[in-house]
Amino acid sequence: MGRKIDSIEREIDEIRLKIYEETKDMTSEQFNEYFRKKTEAVIKEYGIRVVSSANDV
Repeated sequence: MGRKIDSIEREIDEIRLKIYEETKDMTSEQFNEYFRKKTEAVIKEYGIRVVSSANDV
């Protein structure tokens, strides 16, 4: 079981590093747009309601 967890952790670390490399030079606006585009399909598929603030709920 330990090897499987290590493998998963390694994969997560690789994903984090990839995202960091893709976004490290972005402005806040560019960074937000990057994630909006990356999550758009999942949001639509599962009918997730996106709010800009917890106060909007």
